[in-house]
Amino acid sequence: MAKLIKRSRRSYSAITTLIAAASGAVLVTVVTGLLVYNNTQQLISANKWVEHTQEVLSTLQRASLLTERIEYRSRLFLLTGDEDQLNRARTAANQLVTSATHLKTLVSDNPDQAGNVEKLANGSDELVKALDGFNKQSELPTLEIQHCQQIVSVMTDTEQSLLKQRDERSQRSIFTSVTTEAGAVGLWLLTSAVLLAFLVRDAMRRERVERKIKFTNQHLEQSVKALEDRAQEATLLTAARDELQLCMDVQQLYGSASRRLSFLLPETSGSLCMIDNSRQVVEVVSFWGTTTVDDFNPPEACCGLRSGQPRWRQPGLSEIHCTHFTGEAPECYVCVPIAAHGSTLGVLYVQCADEAAVQAVNRRMDGLRQLLQILAMSVATLNLQSKLENQSIRDALTGLFNRHFMQISLDRELSRAARKKQSLAVLMLDMDHFKRFNDTHGHAAGDAGLQGLANVLKSSIRPEDIACRYGGEEFTILLPDITVEAAYQRAETILQAVSHMSVSVGSQTYSAFTISIGIALYPNDGETPEQLLRCADEALYRSKRQGRNQATIYENIPTTR
Repeated sequence: MAKLIKRSRRSYSAITTLIAAASGAVLVTVVTGLLVYNNTQQLISANKWVEHTQEVLSTLQRASLLTERIEYRSRLFLLTGDEDQLNRARTAANQLVTSATHLKTLVSDNPDQAGNVEKLANGSDELVKALDGFNKQSELPTLEIQHCQQIVSVMTDTEQSLLKQRDERSQRSIFTSVTTEAGAVGLWLLTSAVLLAFLVRDAMRRERVERKIKFTNQHLEQSVKALEDRAQEATLLTAARDELQLCMDVQQLYGSASRRLSFLLPETSGSLCMIDNSRQVVEVVSFWGTTTVDDFNPPEACCGLRSGQPRWRQPGLSEIHCTHFTGEAPECYVCVPIAAHGSTLGVLYVQCADEAAVQAVNRRMDGLRQLLQILAMSVATLNLQSKLENQSIRDALTGLFNRHFMQISLDRELSRAARKKQSLAVLMLDMDHFKRFNDTHGHAAGDAGLQGLANVLKSSIRPEDIACRYGGEEFTILLPDITVEAAYQRAETILQAVSHMSVSVGSQTYSAFTISIGIALYPNDGETPEQLLRCADEALYRSKRQGRNQATIYENIPTTR
């Protein structure tokens, strides 16, 4: 705000100075014009007076010549008696009267000369009168002629003096005019220079302001672009976080993360590589674009995993290549480790085709780290959920589902079978003479026997079948949508596989295991979980009473049981 006020004051001061300079220039121009006009008028007036004086002198000179002509023509007349000379003398006398009259008009403004011109007029009249009656016997009017010549001479001297004064005054007017005009021109030039200086300064300031505005606009444009990029990045991250939270397993999570990475880093290609459970192999779990990375080992083949930091490889920055490429290594790529809870889960490989892609990745590196952090936390969460789920529904010893999960699954499968009008078989299994085997060979051997049986069950059932440890040495298998013949055949297959089973504990190997199986089917043998389990259990005990190592179907048990 203070800068804005200061800038406003500076702008106001510049405008005020510019207006003052312009006003000064206008004032100087007006004053200069008035001075020049006044001096010009004075100079014109002085010139007119000089010309007036010169006209008076010219008239006086003519009057002097006329008096001389009168005297000359009169003498010739007296000498020659030529009337023409007398007429010319008389004409000159009349012209002298006219000149006197003209002089009276010219010197009317000069009281001193007015008396002289009056005398000249009288003298010229007397000459005219004298010449009117002039003949060869008359005397030459010398006195009148001399009188007129004296008057003309006095008036000429007076006018010469006056001409000198007026000429000096005219010169002074010229000098004053020239000096005034030169000073006015100099002052006007100075004012113009000052005004030009202000204009130049203002233009330079304006140019600087325009450069600053241009720079500010460029900076603002970059800021707006950065904000728009951040907003787009935030939108992508929000969408990625929401989508990753919807994933039910890690494979779905990896595919979703790969798509989101392709949106976040357009015009790039890359791979999402995760370390397997052995911690020795890094597997490519998803990718986008064209990638040259395949599964690799050891993890240290990646410089990013080796350093634990995001690591760029590009000319001029780092010349060391990772060694996890299937072909020739590209010029520009970055490897970013993926970690959660202090444990490294994998690495993100991003390949850039040109410098523009490198700059784009660098601009979005923060968003990339956030997305990888979300991915790492999601992977860790799903792994933890899977572990907790296995712990809650799996038997710790055999890896089969536990009794609680079997009861939940049985309810669900019965509802499905009823809805789809399908059958459901329940197999109850028991390892023969397990207590004697356990007491004879120890708990370790007994546990190994149970684990071996669990492995046989896992390999002998369909993906949709559910094998559970019911308790102790008892196991339960749920077979959805199966006929009684197929259920019995499955039981026979399990019996055969168990008879060939062998387990090792230390240096000891144990074999010749047998089991007994009871089979109950929905809906013939029961419609509730309790009924089916009870029927399968009765069929199991029937197998044991009949000699073990066999399977018994509940519907084959006599009703008198």
